[in-house]
Amino acid sequence: MDGTIRARMDFAQIDPGEASEAIAAAAIATLDWAALANVKPAPKAFVIPGFAPAGEVTLFNGAGSAGKSLLAQQLATALAAGVPTLRLDMGQAPAIYLTCEDDEGQLHWRQAHICESLGVPMASLAGKLEVASLRGALDNALGEAGPDGEFMLSASYHRIAALIRRTGAKLVALDNVAHLFPGNENDRGEVTRFINALNRLAGDSGAAIILLGHPNKSGDDYSGSTAWLNAVRSQFVIEHDLQSDMRTVTVGKANYARKGERLRFAWMDWAFVHEDELPPDTARKLAETANAHAGNDAFLRCLALCTSQRRNVSHQPGSNHAPKVFAAMPEAKGMKRADFAAAMERLLSLKVIECDAELWRGPDRKSRRGIRLVEGAT
Repeated sequence: MDGTIRARMDFAQIDPGEASEAIAAAAIATLDWAALANVKPAPKAFVIPGFAPAGEVTLFNGAGSAGKSLLAQQLATALAAGVPTLRLDMGQAPAIYLTCEDDEGQLHWRQAHICESLGVPMASLAGKLEVASLRGALDNALGEAGPDGEFMLSASYHRIAALIRRTGAKLVALDNVAHLFPGNENDRGEVTRFINALNRLAGDSGAAIILLGHPNKSGDDYSGSTAWLNAVRSQFVIEHDLQSDMRTVTVGKANYARKGERLRFAWMDWAFVHEDELPPDTARKLAETANAHAGNDAFLRCLALCTSQRRNVSHQPGSNHAPKVFAAMPEAKGMKRADFAAAMERLLSLKVIECDAELWRGPDRKSRRGIRLVEGAT
């Protein structure tokens, strides 16, 4: 048989002598149990404890303005400076943060505030933290699918790879996937090949690569095909409490750590601070704000249910006093009568609800009056 033996051939039907070289070249290396029996196994190493394993791509998802970019830059700064942040002690190693969305002025502004929050002199980061803006560049895509479906790496990919090699970075934050992936986010094949290219880069360098991305409009943590989640070994999500400056980061996928781990922190002067490290006055104000909004939400939830059931409730003391009725409902979820009374006063002041309004007429044709939501209020 002449020429190269093609991969599609059935080696079982080929003369062993003719196929031996091709089989040897394609041999699969399996684990050597005899050698490994004398080696103590080690758990997967993490760059960001519990969140981002070394040598892997981690998806970092969250809605716009939730704080993904700020958190990524802060984590990279803490690692480069060798200081803990948000109760995470990552040790010290070079780090990279690349953004396709913010300009250099914004990066400088954030960095100054992050450094002040962490107590790190900005000049001390030279040679340890590499931050760059790729905003406006037309060649940020890391590659594209070739005619045969293979993912063809771009010059941008090789520039990033060279930067990682030159700096020895162990954390690389890429912000964000919409600018770096040029393909169809719903095409499983294209998504898998793109992530595999980054996984190769992470594996070769030992770096934790954090790939920032948005959720979709359906409420999923990530946008596009499920291949995004299937192709990575870890993912975490940031959520913003819209009624306060609190954020929560939750581990969504964790092949090497505990799923569901959470981290709570607050935005303070362009940096994030762990909830347990907030100044007492700030912590108290945030707690009061959160409790007030929770009370308002519970009041409106109970009011909506009573209205749908044609149970009119009143602001006046009595058997149908709204705070009294709501506190006894399962939908109260732990809220007490005093909580509902305070919420009622807040909502009245905000003109979200109104009192003694005509609600409907009963079987006797008499008007039923009580509290109702102001039309157009939310």
